Amino acid sequence: MKSLALRWMFPAILLLLAFVAPPRASAQGDGEVLFNANCASCHNLDRKLTGPALRGVVDRWDGELGELTAFIKNSQAYMKAGRPKSAYATALYNEYNKTLMPAQALNDDQIGAILTYLKDAPPPAAAAPAAAPGDGVGASIPDATIYSSFALLVGILLLACVFIIFAIAVIAHAIRAREQGIPLNFDGFRSSIRAFLTNRFVATVVVLLLVVGGANAAYDFVWSVGLHQGYTPVQPIAYSHKLHAGELQIDCKYCHVGVEKGKSATFPSVNICMNCHNLVEEGPKYGKAEIAKIREAYESGKPIEWVRIHNLPDFVYFNHAQHVKVAGLECQECHGPVEEMEDMYQHSRLSMGWCINCHRQKEVDLNKSEYYQATYAQLHADMESGKLDKVTVEKLGGLECARCHY
Repeated sequence: MKSLALRWMFPAILLLLAFVAPPRASAQGDGEVLFNANCASCHNLDRKLTGPALRGVVDRWDGELGELTAFIKNSQAYMKAGRPKSAYATALYNEYNKTLMPAQALNDDQIGAILTYLKDAPPPAAAAPAAAPGDGVGASIPDATIYSSFALLVGILLLACVFIIFAIAVIAHAIRAREQGIPLNFDGFRSSIRAFLTNRFVATVVVLLLVVGGANAAYDFVWSVGLHQGYTPVQPIAYSHKLHAGELQIDCKYCHVGVEKGKSATFPSVNICMNCHNLVEEGPKYGKAEIAKIREAYESGKPIEWVRIHNLPDFVYFNHAQHVKVAGLECQECHGPVEEMEDMYQHSRLSMGWCINCHRQKEVDLNKSEYYQATYAQLHADMESGKLDKVTVEKLGGLECARCHY
């Protein structure tokens, strides 16, 4: 009986792992996942963001995959190297406000997967009618729903485990009965289950699976606490960033006046809204209803109670002016394609790891600021001597705890 139980043990373990282990994307084979993780903050397939649209990029590089791969790995070094496409790369750099693409820690296979995705990605679908505010589309998931879904998943997995154990016991009892020429009965079936459950190897494997599965679930849950990626609250006024920032191309800094002056980008005051809506009384989508709310707030002197979307913990220090004014970052690098958003939502994860990865990859132009030139003279010397080919935020102390934590 013991050998029979062991005979069925390994198929059962594989089946159980299929239930417990979540599918994970291949690090080198899934071009779309790699694109979204490494490129989407600055690039879109079909629209210009911080950098150019990437559909057809291989053709624009005349099919020279080796040159394009070298450029992706380190754009600054490529432009200085005098390679066949360095002039084209420099023209791109100048066209996009001399914004350097960070060096990418990707191997040739990963870059190849991304380029294959860019080549084979389906064309953009026709835009569906946007949902009106308050209809629940894109709204954050209530905590109760998350816990209910988690409990349901755990219940399904436990039922699957019970079913697998039951099926193995039934099969084992049937095989033993046939080999020994004895009739099938409940007592024999019960003894088979008891022997199966009391087998030390079975108990060890089950305990290990429960511990590993529970630890994995706990790890994922703990690291998601306080993160609100995808959060899309209903605002008091249906404001379309797609219309204002996209179609009308209003500069983000015109409304968010604090973005170059201090920590907060600030909400736009009613006065800023009325600079335009003193004359514009009807919108292309919502008509006069939403603009009337702006005029009502202006006339009553009561501020519009916008709902904040991007919230960092109280122990985190973040300064918009440092990133936008000094570093020259575009809003889309953290907030995503705002000009495409009908309803504003949190695009990026905004976790500690997300920020650290940016500080490790983002290059700094030391010649942009007199402060950098005076304070980091040694880094200047290392760049000129060739000891360093780039300076990232990490080199300026961007990974020091006290820079972001009080």
